[in-house]
Amino acid sequence: MKYEVYGPFDLPMSKGLVDKEAKSKKTFWDVVEKSAPGVPEACGCYVYVVKAKRGTLPWYVGITTKRTFRAEALGAHQLSHYNPAVSRKIGVIPQLFFLAKKTPQGRFAKPSTNPHRDVEFLEKFMFGLALTRNDSLSNSKNTKFLKTMVVPGVLNSPQRQPTVHEKSLKNVLGL
Repeated sequence: MKYEVYGPFDLPMSKGLVDKEAKSKKTFWDVVEKSAPGVPEACGCYVYVVKAKRGTLPWYVGITTKRTFRAEALGAHQLSHYNPAVSRKIGVIPQLFFLAKKTPQGRFAKPSTNPHRDVEFLEKFMFGLALTRNDSLSNSKNTKFLKTMVVPGVLNSPQRQPTVHEKSLKNVLGL
């Protein structure tokens, strides 16, 4: 199971929001296709981020296994999650990353009604990583345990000096 990462790609804006007009979406996908041929028709995970002067934060982690990135990533549901992050904020740039699944032959995996369990796992893994940077991640699917589980030194560590054991585990895991 191999994935390739593409992005970030700046999303089109109109009146302080991600532009939902068909023409803007087409232009966006044309840019993606030119930069990463085949990606718009692939499947995998995508990460919506907000770039600002203070840095870039993940805001939404999405998955597409039954539809292409093109059919999924800029849908009405997704835009309802993206737009609160940029709504009327000056200097904020919404962006998308694509984690495109590859076949053993090196081609992009196509959407299918068959489960892509590896993509589902990757989505959960990306949720975990994104939550370490932004605990206000927009989507809450599959994040309950990631938000509430506490493993000192590893996950949601309490605000205190770590114990010797916690430091040791953290070092072993390369955190």
